[in-house]
Amino acid sequence: MKSGPDKPPGNRRQLSREVDLHLMSGYRGNDAVMRQLARVRGEMDNALRTGIREIIFIHGVGSGKLKEELRRMITEHYPSCSYHDASFAAYGYGAATLVEIKN
Repeated sequence: MKSGPDKPPGNRRQLSREVDLHLMSGYRGNDAVMRQLARVRGEMDNALRTGIREIIFIHGVGSGKLKEELRRMITEHYPSCSYHDASFAAYGYGAATLVEIKN
């Protein structure tokens, strides 16, 4: 899994983050989705602790299962946060979700 830098340059506080949820080959099905959702939960919890205001989760298009589960997780476990499709121009149609973090 890839992600942006953990620390912003200088003393500026990082306000957004981009997280690529694609896995290395070898992961399939439910095991893959559970691993990716664990990453989402970790990133969300970190954002709430550190003041990050938005995260773009890159999940690709595929079957849509990861996107559906990611959005269900946000709705059920992070009710103060909202989400929508990220920029089509930057990430492709339906391939990424932007989550707005509200404390």
